[in-house]
Amino acid sequence: MQVNVEEISSVKKKIMFEIPADRVQAEMDKVFADIRKRAVVPGFRKGKAPQDLIRKSYQGQVENDVVKNLFNDTYFRYIQENSIYPVAYPVIDADTLVPGESFKYSATIEVFPTVEVNAYEGLEVERESFVADESAIDNRLQQMRENMAQLKPVTGERACQSGDHVIIDFVGFVDGEKLDGGEASDYQLELGSNSFIPGFEDQVAGITVGETKRVKLAFPENYHNDQLSGKDVEFDVTLKEIKVKEIPELDDAFAQEFGEFQTVAELRAKVAESYERQELDRIDREFKDSIVKALIEKNDFELPDALVDRQLVTMLENTKQRLKYQNLTLEMMGLDEAQYKEQFRSVAASQVKGALLLHELAGKAGIQVTQEDLENRVRKIAEESGQDFERISRYYLQSDEAKQNLEEQVREEKVLELIAAKAVVTEKQRAMA
Repeated sequence: MQVNVEEISSVKKKIMFEIPADRVQAEMDKVFADIRKRAVVPGFRKGKAPQDLIRKSYQGQVENDVVKNLFNDTYFRYIQENSIYPVAYPVIDADTLVPGESFKYSATIEVFPTVEVNAYEGLEVERESFVADESAIDNRLQQMRENMAQLKPVTGERACQSGDHVIIDFVGFVDGEKLDGGEASDYQLELGSNSFIPGFEDQVAGITVGETKRVKLAFPENYHNDQLSGKDVEFDVTLKEIKVKEIPELDDAFAQEFGEFQTVAELRAKVAESYERQELDRIDREFKDSIVKALIEKNDFELPDALVDRQLVTMLENTKQRLKYQNLTLEMMGLDEAQYKEQFRSVAASQVKGALLLHELAGKAGIQVTQEDLENRVRKIAEESGQDFERISRYYLQSDEAKQNLEEQVREEKVLELIAAKAVVTEKQRAMA
């Protein structure tokens, strides 16, 4: 058997096999014999049908089995004997199988990259300094007030306006006929929210309770509903009630609504503490990201597409799960799976390179993860999530997969601490909006 290898890149190679004709014929005879033993042909006892009839009836199956057997026997043996480690199944390009002739095929594979960390000391990175931001705390308190707001009916007669929450009945018409599905009663709508058909809220503003107004809209040609695309649609809208959002005062009574506070000063201090903790976490994440980015720039290498594709799948599934918890989908964010993978491919590549470099440096520096390290990490996770330490510990330390993932996280953090200790760090201020 002849084998030639073409090095397409540092992580991709094409292995070309040529299997001698006698070996091909021997395999064909073997497969025919096996099939003949099992073949059921009308008019013949099992295993007694003529060989020519078997060849004619089972030619396609024979060829598939022969190619599969030759591939399994040659490809897998070759990569094992030559210590080649593909990251995915090969792309096969095979000639037609011809009795009495040699058989040629090629297997194009991607292999794990050679990862070397030659420069990790003295990396130049920036770290943001934490600066207390009273306006950010004010905004969080305002959002809390918004969340506690109540809708109160408007007393007295006035026209509805932007910002009001209105209760309406409406009926839609197209070409003088009632619009199928275009009718609702006691529909609540916030004027100015742009949550309804464009132009509808603007025309509703200005009417009074009990008044009915005909709203006229021209739907765009590319509207998602074919029944309405490019159509002029009219709605008879009756205003039944106007409500306004009443936001509670930021006082001690408001603070006491949250249970653990007696004064607004205590509430503000807690919000400030939460804000500082989240900001410090963000700053730490961004600092670590900058370390990894600098490490890649100093020790870059080529990645096989298969590893990036694998990371993209993981990222996509995690994103879909996060969106699901928020009652959102990729489509609602203006993306489909293909667009997501295209947009975040460079991010996935950086994550894979960073993980491989940190793993390599951990081995080079002899970094070990002890049982105490794991317990400390689990304790931190329990504290931050407000969950029971024993329950979290059982999950992480009794599951091999969870424990392995935890070990890798702790190892990466130790490596990052090692790099950070030897880095040239410049403090910077965050640019305020």
